[in-house]
Amino acid sequence: MEQQIQDLVDSIRKEGLEEAEKQRNEIIQKAKAEADRIIKEAKDNAAKMIDDAAKECALREQSAKASISQAARDVSLSLREEINRQLAVILSGEIRSSFDKDLVKKVVLSVIEASLKDIDIEISGEDAASMVKGLSGELASKLRGGLELKVGSGASGLRLVSKDGSGYVDFSSSSLSEILMPYLSQSIKEQIFSE
Repeated sequence: MEQQIQDLVDSIRKEGLEEAEKQRNEIIQKAKAEADRIIKEAKDNAAKMIDDAAKECALREQSAKASISQAARDVSLSLREEINRQLAVILSGEIRSSFDKDLVKKVVLSVIEASLKDIDIEISGEDAASMVKGLSGELASKLRGGLELKVGSGASGLRLVSKDGSGYVDFSSSSLSEILMPYLSQSIKEQIFSE
């Protein structure tokens, strides 16, 4: 009987150990499966984060390049505008300084000699005083004949104006600058901005 009890105890112990071993293996398997799932999920999340970060970096890089390109374009346009503005100032100054009183006097004398009675001559304020002194003899007879000499408000130079207002020819330094500037700008553009 003792032997039977011992066999029974051994049998119970063996069944208990086997059951415990079986449960232990199941728990270990579940733990490994859960660990594998957690590791896979972490790897997936890490890969997604890396991919999102790479996309964000690419987007920021593209945005930065676009901003730099726009800034370069803006600087280029500003530079061109400033160069054209400076050229206009220089050209206007050069025309004004080269627009000597003798040239204005010659144009006025040509109008006087042509006896153009339907023309008014507008001379800039800065040129009027010296012009009247220099042409007093020639002007006196023509002014009595209908030719009008007026002081204009424009820059240096003169304007020949039709009395009926139908047209005029502007020989002022500002008008000549406007006429010449597009041609000068084009040649400068070809020299400076040729690609």
